[in-house]
Amino acid sequence: MLVALASGVAAAQGYCPSYTPADEPTCKYNPVAGTNPTLAEWQPIFDLVSKGPSAWGTRGPSVPNIGSGCGKPRPSMQVAPHFPCELLKGIARQESGWKHFCRPSTPASAVGQPSRTIISFDCGYGVGQVTSGMRVADPTPSFDPIRVTNDPTYNLATGTRILADKWRATECVGDNDPDLVEDWYTATWAYNGLAYKNNPTNPIYSATRGPWQPTSGAAAPYQEKVFGWIEFPTSPDYGTAVALAFPMLGEIGSGTRPPALSEPACATPTSCANRRPVHRSLCLGGGPSPDGGLPDAAITTTDGAPASDDSGMPPGDDPDGSCACNTGKRSTSQPILALFSLAALGLALATRARARTRTRTRTSAPAPARARRPR
Repeated sequence: MLVALASGVAAAQGYCPSYTPADEPTCKYNPVAGTNPTLAEWQPIFDLVSKGPSAWGTRGPSVPNIGSGCGKPRPSMQVAPHFPCELLKGIARQESGWKHFCRPSTPASAVGQPSRTIISFDCGYGVGQVTSGMRVADPTPSFDPIRVTNDPTYNLATGTRILADKWRATECVGDNDPDLVEDWYTATWAYNGLAYKNNPTNPIYSATRGPWQPTSGAAAPYQEKVFGWIEFPTSPDYGTAVALAFPMLGEIGSGTRPPALSEPACATPTSCANRRPVHRSLCLGGGPSPDGGLPDAAITTTDGAPASDDSGMPPGDDPDGSCACNTGKRSTSQPILALFSLAALGLALATRARARTRTRTRTSAPAPARARRPR
């Protein structure tokens, strides 16, 4: 498993543990000296690793195929593993602040040492905080633990191997498309552990919270923090900001393992009064999905009034955590009436013209645009 080191900006900017087996006897491998990649140097690493073993070859471990499709409507099949680079960047921001090597801030015996591998007190190694296989009591791993320690690319690729395991072990999100960042929601939750502390319905979190922001210092589940790093990267050097969609809170339940979820479409973790599209990873040739939900704007009901939760409370205040985004839709009655009015006006003008000129005039009207069906 991978262990989240800390939360917020402090974790991303100032956290730099580097424990040795002498400091923490449960850790098996010593840190090695090295210089951390710059933000610009990290970008091609994330791009390479996102494309999976077919792209990285011997620069990372092997990763078995993953599932794609959940019958909504794509049939389930096995595909070569690949990962949204936005997700990898967000996880790495939360886990290590994009640090593989750093000058140690802890333990006391390491302070003042030159830049070396970041190793947490619980034996999380490097940028991906790879833990399993890196402790004395662990069985020999199928990956190379020395390269996990000394090679940022190999370490990050090993993290995706674990992320792929979480994808296989959890239920579908939407149509289980590994190209879509949002479809990794539950796997991201599992990456930090399928625990109730990461359930977005947990009452320790604000019931009216919006997307988590790194500068807020607010409490939020692990997967919301990862999504927050993606939406609010704090600098363009960390990548393009992407406003991700969230699942409907009412579908998640109150347990530690969420069931299969509909395609995420909510603009915040607690309310679907506004909606967002899902996003195909830019590193996999995508962007906002044209069918992945409505823009981040108020949805209206058939009478043109703003949609609201069944409770009648403001978005996010519904005490049972549900929302009505699956019933909201854009008003269609007014455009239809307008088309009829235009057609009638055109017919009247054409009749008058025929009466004046005694010539036959051919008229035509543009076809109405196809309405986008809300999802």
